[in-house]
Amino acid sequence: MNKILPFLFALLLTPGLSLAQQSGSYATSSAGNSQSRPAPDTILRIGIQDLQKFLNSDMAGNKEALVGLIRVRIAPQFDIDTLARWSGGYWYQQMNPEQRKAFTTKLAKSFFSSLANIVGGYAGNMPEVQFMPHRRINQNEVDVTARVLRPNNYPIDVRFSFHKTPRGWLIFDVSTNGISAINYYRKMFNTRARQGGLGALY
Repeated sequence: MNKILPFLFALLLTPGLSLAQQSGSYATSSAGNSQSRPAPDTILRIGIQDLQKFLNSDMAGNKEALVGLIRVRIAPQFDIDTLARWSGGYWYQQMNPEQRKAFTTKLAKSFFSSLANIVGGYAGNMPEVQFMPHRRINQNEVDVTARVLRPNNYPIDVRFSFHKTPRGWLIFDVSTNGISAINYYRKMFNTRARQGGLGALY
């Protein structure tokens, strides 16, 4: 994947440190508490501030701490099952439950490992980010766009697609200047499956 795409995911998707660790209202496992979670744009705004603090701190060079940050505070904000189902497309439908679980686990491990490797190189060098007004697609889906302002370069628009789940608002797709993560992975998985069969995906 283009390096800028996973970097932007990690740049913008860190859930709020103070909310995730200190607020009882920021529950991630109870369907009954889904309405008390922050709105999508709030999650992103707080996440930017927290990630900037981490990457500008003495801990920024600690790979283990960065991996922990991603595992605890980024991964739970994704609906990885939906990302896997939609990106797997036809091939996902051909899998049995055990194969789907293995496929989803492999996708998540690869994706978040990539984030850890790439984000680590941006310690102390965070670009400015501006948030555009959110766009409601329907009652259960909202898009939030963030504009990343890079010095001496064109800005990059990143659109985060959230949908409402029993766990609250979760991200199921991200698009960078029109390049969708779901579409990117779908093309990649189609190529792998055609070359190595269904087993190549999990």
